[in-house]
Amino acid sequence: MKQALLKALKIIVPEPLRKQWRLLLSLIGSVRYGFPARKLKFIGVTGTSGKSTTTAMIYHLLSENGYDVGMISTVGARAGKKNLETGLHVTTPDPFELQKILAFMVKRKMEYVVIEASSHALAQGRLGNVHFDISVFTNIKKDHLDWHKTWENYAKSKAILAKKTKPSGKIIVNREDKEMYKFLSDYLGDTYTDRFITYSFNEILNISESNGNINFRLDNTNFSLPMLGMYNVENALAAINVAQVLGIDPKESSTVLKSFPGIKGRMEIMQREPFFVIVDFAHNNDSLIKSLQSANKLKSGLGKVITVFGSAGLRDVSKRYEMGETGAKYADIVIITAEDPRVESLKEINSQIIKGAEKSGGRLVQRFKDHDEYQKYVVEDKKVNRGDIFVFDEESVQNRFDAIEFAFKIAVPGDVIITEGKGHEQSLCFGETEYPFTDQEAVRRAIEKLDSRGVDK
Repeated sequence: MKQALLKALKIIVPEPLRKQWRLLLSLIGSVRYGFPARKLKFIGVTGTSGKSTTTAMIYHLLSENGYDVGMISTVGARAGKKNLETGLHVTTPDPFELQKILAFMVKRKMEYVVIEASSHALAQGRLGNVHFDISVFTNIKKDHLDWHKTWENYAKSKAILAKKTKPSGKIIVNREDKEMYKFLSDYLGDTYTDRFITYSFNEILNISESNGNINFRLDNTNFSLPMLGMYNVENALAAINVAQVLGIDPKESSTVLKSFPGIKGRMEIMQREPFFVIVDFAHNNDSLIKSLQSANKLKSGLGKVITVFGSAGLRDVSKRYEMGETGAKYADIVIITAEDPRVESLKEINSQIIKGAEKSGGRLVQRFKDHDEYQKYVVEDKKVNRGDIFVFDEESVQNRFDAIEFAFKIAVPGDVIITEGKGHEQSLCFGETEYPFTDQEAVRRAIEKLDSRGVDK
């Protein structure tokens, strides 16, 4: 009933009025829960990619240094060591729910809360009366243009985080993203830029990546991150700068980051032998490029990168072609499947991805209309060629199970299988229904069903 009512309101009430309604909800929630935001200090993180990892790194650094700290992000919420559910496909909770979570943080005697702030949440006023002591901008690339329409509108929504930073607060900006840095500087003006603390990949020395670790040197201090993806160095630099603002010495940050546990569904290694299997959340073109570049560093000998991905329905249509182009450019084998098509035609979404993949030289080999057709398909001696594209069109959860299983069937030692777009998520949406599903479970099923040679057990 609640969801039906909210859907009806979205149709009837214009967006500007909905924003005022959200601000009212925030006020009602604040009153209901005793104005919890007044009793907490906030660190906000926004950007197109890197938000969740940066948020988790900041949480880890503060927690391990004795701070009472909570976290609200795409992967869920935590008050100290207590996990809280925030719902499916949610980065920043709705205004009333947010106040409820903050009240719980106060009850658990948290001092700081690290919040991952999406562009939608900032533009819609979901953060209400939350004002930040420190804000972080990881990057601003092209994304969510289905809602924001233009990159400039998207960037302006992100910039709201700076405007919600207290006059005494610091604004930490990734100078490596030159377009973002210039936009924020011009748009916000001296009142805000005087409080900028910048960081850049160029500041680091002796960077290397091996055995699932990234090593680098910053300000005469050696760092080692127990994770994949060179791009995570930028996320670490943001977190290190936040810690430094709070008085935590970089040498202490170096010690603590060695034990960073990572995040579920972010370059998560599910298997290392006889070939790597990784689950990642890359769901836009920028993050897909970074993810596949990292995967390429893991293949050995004549190994191939086999990627499994799709593109969500009712989201930015333009990224489908771009992601197809990127997939075929950086991966050797592309397997296109469902990623929350919602009420859109999965076949049409996949067709748009195929066009991009073919632009990069990919060749459509097989398009499976359903599970039965897939079951009848035989790959002789795993003979696939670099540039091959396989597509799964069935409108069901089985579709993605089949796509991931197929990746295992064609993989050989030295290869890397990487699934994209679902990461930590626990459901697949077809129509208006969320069906239980995780890439991790699909990988486990494939491992159980197939032996290391990809032969049915």
